[in-house]
Amino acid sequence: MSGDLKDWLSALGLSDYARAFTDNKIDLAILPELTGEDLREIGVTAVGDRRRLLRAIAELDEPETVTPYQPAAEPEPAKRQVTVLFADLTGFTKLSSERDAEDVHALLNAFFGKVDRAVEKYGGRIDKHIGDAVMAVFGAPISHTNDTERAARAALEIHAALPTLDPPLSCHIGIASGQVIASNTGSAAHTEYTVTGDGVNLASRLTDISAPGETLVSHDIQRALGPLFVGEAVGTKAIKGLNKDVEVWRLDRLARNIRARRHKFVGRARELSLFSATFDRCKQHGKGEVHIVLGEPGIGKTHFSEQVADLAESLSYALHSGVVMDFGTREGHSAIQSIARSLMGLDPSDARSAGADAVRQTIDRGWVSPAGSAHLSALLDLEQEPGLAEVYAAMDNAARMRGRRQVIEDLLRARSRETPLLIQVEDIHWASPEILTQCCQIAAATRDLPCVLQMTSRVEGDPIDRNWEMATDGALISKLELSPMGDAQARKLVEEFTAIDPELLETCVRRAGGNPLFLEQLLRNIDALTRETVPGSIQGIVQSRLDGLDRGSRTAIQSASVLGQRFAPEILSFVLGENQLDIAALTRTALIRETGSDLMFAHALIRDGSYATLVKSERARLHEQAARWYEGTDATLRARHLDRAGAPTAAQAYLHAAENLIQSFQFDDANPLIERALELPAPPDVRLDLYCARAEIHRLQGRSDDALREFGEAAVLAESDEQICRVHVGLAQAARQASRYQDALNSLDIAEAAARRSGLERDLAQINYVRGNIYFPLGRVQDAMDSNEIALTLARKLGSARLEVGALSGFGDANFMNATMRTATSFYSQAVERAREHGLVRDLAANLHNLSVARSYTGDVTQGRADAQEAIEISRKYFAFVPECVAQTCLGVACTFQGDLDGARDAFARSAAIAQRVGAKRLEAQALEHLARTQAYAGEVSAARETGQQAVDIALEHGRNFVGPKALSALALALDDPDQQDDLLAQGAAILAEGCVGHSHLHFYTDAGAVMLARNGWDRAIAFADDLAAFTAAEPLPMVDLSIRQTRILAEAGRAGVDPRSHAEFDALQSGFAQMGISRSLTGSLDFPAPEPAE
Repeated sequence: MSGDLKDWLSALGLSDYARAFTDNKIDLAILPELTGEDLREIGVTAVGDRRRLLRAIAELDEPETVTPYQPAAEPEPAKRQVTVLFADLTGFTKLSSERDAEDVHALLNAFFGKVDRAVEKYGGRIDKHIGDAVMAVFGAPISHTNDTERAARAALEIHAALPTLDPPLSCHIGIASGQVIASNTGSAAHTEYTVTGDGVNLASRLTDISAPGETLVSHDIQRALGPLFVGEAVGTKAIKGLNKDVEVWRLDRLARNIRARRHKFVGRARELSLFSATFDRCKQHGKGEVHIVLGEPGIGKTHFSEQVADLAESLSYALHSGVVMDFGTREGHSAIQSIARSLMGLDPSDARSAGADAVRQTIDRGWVSPAGSAHLSALLDLEQEPGLAEVYAAMDNAARMRGRRQVIEDLLRARSRETPLLIQVEDIHWASPEILTQCCQIAAATRDLPCVLQMTSRVEGDPIDRNWEMATDGALISKLELSPMGDAQARKLVEEFTAIDPELLETCVRRAGGNPLFLEQLLRNIDALTRETVPGSIQGIVQSRLDGLDRGSRTAIQSASVLGQRFAPEILSFVLGENQLDIAALTRTALIRETGSDLMFAHALIRDGSYATLVKSERARLHEQAARWYEGTDATLRARHLDRAGAPTAAQAYLHAAENLIQSFQFDDANPLIERALELPAPPDVRLDLYCARAEIHRLQGRSDDALREFGEAAVLAESDEQICRVHVGLAQAARQASRYQDALNSLDIAEAAARRSGLERDLAQINYVRGNIYFPLGRVQDAMDSNEIALTLARKLGSARLEVGALSGFGDANFMNATMRTATSFYSQAVERAREHGLVRDLAANLHNLSVARSYTGDVTQGRADAQEAIEISRKYFAFVPECVAQTCLGVACTFQGDLDGARDAFARSAAIAQRVGAKRLEAQALEHLARTQAYAGEVSAARETGQQAVDIALEHGRNFVGPKALSALALALDDPDQQDDLLAQGAAILAEGCVGHSHLHFYTDAGAVMLARNGWDRAIAFADDLAAFTAAEPLPMVDLSIRQTRILAEAGRAGVDPRSHAEFDALQSGFAQMGISRSLTGSLDFPAPEPAE
């Protein structure tokens, strides 16, 4: 094999294949004819190596140099980093006063000739002649990597050239740099290409304060020149027109400069050895570790991670990786989503249909349980299977997050059984809280799995703190900070490059400061460096690289910068308005690389630098075009692009995106969009909708006070009847949630007036449904009936299944309030059937628990318990906390009637805990009063008193007419002081007289009867039984009737003594309860012995 081919392979870092090329008689002449299959046959098995070889072979026929871009006759406006030079002729006023006009004209021409030639010699452009001064620009319309040095050399040459004129002349010069707008400026009659910006003003002011023969430069210029600069600090000067003082330097001369060339990855041997040991330990013990690689931007975190991945794959690890993007992540391709797709065997380019198939295959393979199907589909942003969408929407946000994290852990566990895993997550400094939480879940999983998690982050903004580490439950975590490379390592990076001036290489190593990205970019510009060093800003490097490209590639890269660091080729084609995108041309620039089916900027700083070259108008146009691409597919990215475009519709777009997220209960993602939208200009109707959206998030998360505040702000903006309805229905729902029932009713009155004015029937149906729900805890039976009748009529007229289910449920509630439990059962059954028919999962769970307790009170306890269990299962499956809270109470009621006091106690305790967590005070009071009664039945008197007092305190404040009387009677059961008992029962009776929900009547009267029986208060016990009989007379209930008979039998036996007739009656009573499967009645145990007769 020739030495040239060996050198070529060595330069690519692929010298290990030299023998394979020799054995197969391949030389430089054959290379262009090789295919990927040829390379595979000769032993190049690694896909990455084959791609590197094919790309390098394709470049063999590329020209050695790139023809610099020649600007069009009318350059387009651009934002550029430039160096500006002003040269002002010294003593022009005196010179002109001593000469006639012709001589002055000749003198100026001579001056301009020397200055112009020096500027053009060093690649600058004469911007204009102003009287006796010259303004020159370096970096527009074409940049070089060393425009600062070029300007400095031109200044020195001008000073050297002017004394050679006749008469000898001199000038004073100022040089400054900065971001400017470069464009044609003027009118229809006259335009000229020029630059405007602070750098222009500063260079002019420096010229004003410089002495004859002197060049003053800004600190940025001195710093950019680095070791080339020879001169002295002049001090800090106040510059007119600038907000702060400027550090000024005098340039005397330049030191000699040098040249350079690009590098490849070397070094980091110590850091890689740490990972080698990690992989060995993981394989040996079957337990993983977590490593966070830290480093400043451009230090080489990504390149180092690639080496870690190569090392892992060489040790038979399977690699699954994802990158966190600061902006522009495509829907379904976030870091964690990418990892999940990879674990499932999906390629990033696979279609959505492939994703759905992969979900089914993942379930079939047992990698994830069937219960995780909805979560897995949601994680991948796939459409839910029929029947699951409504179910998933019924979950609260926390439940969905837990479900997603669980399926990721299941995937890790399944795949790690096949082979050890390396999970890589790059750039977590940009990670959202949810992604950090999911990374934490992965970290926790590594404790007992052969799985190594490696993440990268910038040092500044590292999100891995002590709290995150503690949340991993003891995962082995270490942090490794990549320090700048030493000079020796940097030199090794470029040692394989030949025909490069060693002095130039040394300058690049020094100027890179140990940053591999800086060095790589400098070396990529090696052909443009001639007796010059490099600018200190990566912006200048990127700009010069862009200027060295053909117009099409440059425009494509600048346009791509609006899409974020990573993007799909088809999106860029759309933004450019081109059918075919030349991907090969883009990747040859080395500013863009392929990653799977996507394209990606070689580094975020390159993307930032490219983005900075766009003027506002062009940025706006490109962002608007990108927004059009995302219309109908990704509402969030569409909104962000419109925002960056400065579009007046950005706030509306954010609102639309937020509403979509609220519908799927992704509140953490929706909130930032609303906050950003509220910072933007928006018409009043959009601002109102934003307040309502934020209020709805608060309400759905149980923060009633925050919801009321937000709806209140929206109410100020409400003008149309539609807006008034929306705001005041929201206020009513939030007030009801906070048990502020009168406020809720007042809001509904306002909403109803607006709805009637404009004939808003759907709003009227909603208003009456909500009103019926409010009347329910207030015990206003007939009002609830009337409201739900209106709601049901309108719902059926409008064909709204959800409103119809709500109205049917409302009728059930109204009958429940009236203790007409059989009728309530009928309405709840209809609601359950309609909810099942239309897949309304949340409504199904709610009506199942209503049906459960109604059935239990009718005596169908077995089915009532089954309904409660089903409601709990649905609620748990989809993490619907409030429905589960009520269903647990209903289960406890059924357990109590069946004599299962342990089961009842557990159910009531779970209900109380859930209610407390979500802030549902009314439901907490209900669970606690049932728990207190159960504790009293079980003889746990002390606990019953404590629990009962808590129930009373909460009930009287938050659920007086809903649960107040039976909370008071439950506490009375636990006490033994007759005066205290009588006081509690008197309070309960007074509240019943105000109007209460039916279950309060049932439990209050039977509790009161039991209290009197225990005190031998036979007459009062019978009186309470009579009150209950009168209350249920409209629709007698067998189970209630038996409880009434139980109280009467025991009271009569207590008053007159036990005789065979009372025994027979009690036996018949027990038989009646047994036929219904009831072991404990509303009055209490059926095993009570007959009390002793009164003396």
